[in-house]
Amino acid sequence: MVERAITLFAQKGFALTTRELAEGLQVTQPLLYRYFPSKQLLIEQVYQQVFMSRWDPELEQQLKDRTRPLRERLIDYFIGYTRTILSNEWVRIFLYAGLQDPQLNQRYLKQLHETVFLTIIEELRHQKQLNTPLDEQALSHEIEVLWGFHSSFFYLGVRKWVYQLPVPEDLPQLIALRVNAFLDGALHCDQLP
Repeated sequence: MVERAITLFAQKGFALTTRELAEGLQVTQPLLYRYFPSKQLLIEQVYQQVFMSRWDPELEQQLKDRTRPLRERLIDYFIGYTRTILSNEWVRIFLYAGLQDPQLNQRYLKQLHETVFLTIIEELRHQKQLNTPLDEQALSHEIEVLWGFHSSFFYLGVRKWVYQLPVPEDLPQLIALRVNAFLDGALHCDQLP
């Protein structure tokens, strides 16, 4: 039922009534309520399946592995990350959730911020041999730069699954180009870590 709900929410969003949900899932409303006493519980299961079960903590650990060059770690992270997020269901449900129930996205983005963004900032600072603590404003600016960089990978999915436009077939090469451009700029800019 959750798998069918994922497909349904990806097609139509979260604004469906329980009657429309039951019809789309090809079950009766009483059966739907038996397994999911509220629509929100079904949405939570979809969130867990689409976002959290695909979250790969190993990618975070690879970002921290200083035995490898930072450039390689970032490329590998974004290759793994784009494999996770560049599916029709992931992109469309993420967008619908942002429009109709932003708390789901906020939970995911909080985890992204607290694990990945702060790790990348820490690794960039280590690469530049900076040991002084960041003030709140400097950290805020660095996070904003990372939002732009990180979201460029998500936007590939928007182009493909929302706008129905082609995306490059050789994603690893594109990812390497983007990481190189970001890292070269970050390592030579006084305003970034």
